[in-house]
Amino acid sequence: MESCSQMTDDVLDKYLHSDCQNGFTKQHVKEMIVSYLNLTFAFTLTVLELIYEYSSYILLAVALYFLLLILYRSYVNPIIFKKEFTEIGFEHIPPGPDRDRIISRAQTAKKIGSKTPPPFPNGWFAVAESRELKNGGVLSIDALGQNLCIYRGEDGVARVVDAYCPHLGANLGIAGTVSGSCIECPFHKWRFGENGACVSVPGVEHAPKGVSIKHWTTVERDGAVWIWYDAEGRDPLWVVPELPELKSWGYRGRNEYVVSAHIQEIPENGADVAHLNAVHTMSLLSGLGEKYPLLNDLIGCHVWSATWTRNEDHTATMTLTHDYKIMKFDLGHVDVKVTQIGPGHVRLFLSTPVGPILVSQSVTPLGPNLQKVIHRMFSPTYNAPFAALSVKAEGAMFERDIVIWNSKRFVSAPAYVKTDKTIRAFRNWFAQFYSENSIPFREALQNPLDW
Repeated sequence: MESCSQMTDDVLDKYLHSDCQNGFTKQHVKEMIVSYLNLTFAFTLTVLELIYEYSSYILLAVALYFLLLILYRSYVNPIIFKKEFTEIGFEHIPPGPDRDRIISRAQTAKKIGSKTPPPFPNGWFAVAESRELKNGGVLSIDALGQNLCIYRGEDGVARVVDAYCPHLGANLGIAGTVSGSCIECPFHKWRFGENGACVSVPGVEHAPKGVSIKHWTTVERDGAVWIWYDAEGRDPLWVVPELPELKSWGYRGRNEYVVSAHIQEIPENGADVAHLNAVHTMSLLSGLGEKYPLLNDLIGCHVWSATWTRNEDHTATMTLTHDYKIMKFDLGHVDVKVTQIGPGHVRLFLSTPVGPILVSQSVTPLGPNLQKVIHRMFSPTYNAPFAALSVKAEGAMFERDIVIWNSKRFVSAPAYVKTDKTIRAFRNWFAQFYSENSIPFREALQNPLDW
């Protein structure tokens, strides 16, 4: 106590003048400080005693809170996990007001190969989330080199048309309104029916013949709105089958990313079997194993094996096994059956120790070298919490690939080795989604949407 008193005296001598300008004597101020210190000490002691006395109730309350939070995010309000483009793979660029400009300049300076494939292959592409398109709702979307208007009619059907009204060019996706199954222009109230034809113009008895707006073939699958894109203008070459499981399984959330890469490189990752144990071995629990490999036995690491096979149609399949290995013990065994459906849709069925999970991946070109990748999670009711947690766990694994994609370029003629034979097979299979009138990569770069 003497030392504390001496310290108090030293502080008072430093900040109080001898003439006591504030009307307090040194003794009064000292007593006030000591009183506050005693009060603080007594309050802290009381709080600690209460925590100790009711610790079991407090722990129960905290556990109950987290349990309710998990149940809420699993069944009522699924997890939506998004990361911006600049958040992944650019850690080497220091923070600051010019960081986004530096990243943009680095992306512009990225060299493009001389034989880069067309950026927009033919196939089905997801352009909106079904949950976010309510009856009467309208969305403006830019994808596949197109400006699109997506709306859900009062009949509950999702439809997609070109964004611009053929009258004077107003954007129907911005301030356009829904009337029945029609989309109405915000400028002069022209209405366009479900097939894109103009059906009414205010003040005109008959709608003008031959005036229409392009409508896109649209379906809803796996919780998303998909459109058929084809450079030749053909009707869909295949249909996306419905999954009977989703009639009883629930939606558990999604993660979203924007990736700077050619669209072909995203699904090619599945055929690149060798990269699995090169990129995805380190534990999600800690990154120490990368710095200190000897710790991998204690922390654990992911062990993968896979086979990729092309089919004779628009699909390819992959079988994948995963184990989490700690010392000699294999934990968390997961079997995965993967089906690639066209260029922009992948379904992954996970067989886990706590039940099945479906991951539906969509890859949609926002630009020639910019992809929006979404993973949607579905599962039975009983393992919903685990599926909800997988939204972030799967995303963490995927981010390891994004770090590489965001700074690499497409190599049209790789230096193949024996273990790359599935990459060569994948590229031969994927080539079917390009056609005679597919827009060349460099031409698409000269007419970007993100001006």
